Amino acid sequence: MGRLSPKDGAKRAKADMYRRLILEAAEGIFASAGFEDAKIQDIAQGAGISLGTLYTVFPSKTEIYDAVQEQRGREILESIFRALQGHEGVYDASMRGIEAYVRSLVERPAYLKMHLREGLSWTERDSMRSGEQRAIWERGVSIAVSLLQAGIEQGYFHGDNPPELLLKMMIASHQVQIKDWLERGALASEVDALVARMQAHFSRAFVRDEAARTSKSKKRASG
Repeated sequence: MGRLSPKDGAKRAKADMYRRLILEAAEGIFASAGFEDAKIQDIAQGAGISLGTLYTVFPSKTEIYDAVQEQRGREILESIFRALQGHEGVYDASMRGIEAYVRSLVERPAYLKMHLREGLSWTERDSMRSGEQRAIWERGVSIAVSLLQAGIEQGYFHGDNPPELLLKMMIASHQVQIKDWLERGALASEVDALVARMQAHFSRAFVRDEAARTSKSKKRASG
């Protein structure tokens, strides 16, 4: 594939800039107004570009929504992947994964509000509005189910229910707790406490006591 000419390179750089501005503006508008009530004119105005210029980058509001979902969802999944590298077993991996997931969401409050504004259930694939949203959800679910299944097989997690159901219960709890944090002012000073509460809830609800104590004692010994 040949190199871009200076003119084509400048055009691509401008298109990338417009895309970034549009997505930043759209994320805030979707968060405050919801998808149905969001006006594409307001997105263009928020991005500081003309409506005609916006349409050269995105043909429709739906495509803008999908692009926000793809970008933010990919960022969150990547942060979880990084957190899981080099973990010490399924318990520690779960704790790291929960922390990465929570911090990724609270660091993106507008993206978080998009989900809460729509009133979506994070446990159900069919409640997702866009194909990108569903694809990202499926990748995240696959990672979590594999981890929970391994934990059940190794005796760390309760095996009374299949891992898919355990994950739904965990996601529902996360949604409630994150929404509560957001409604109470979304204070950055409370994020550490939010992470700790969500990890503690996971341990109480899903981790066998003996397995948790063993993991913690090993961690103290290695530290």
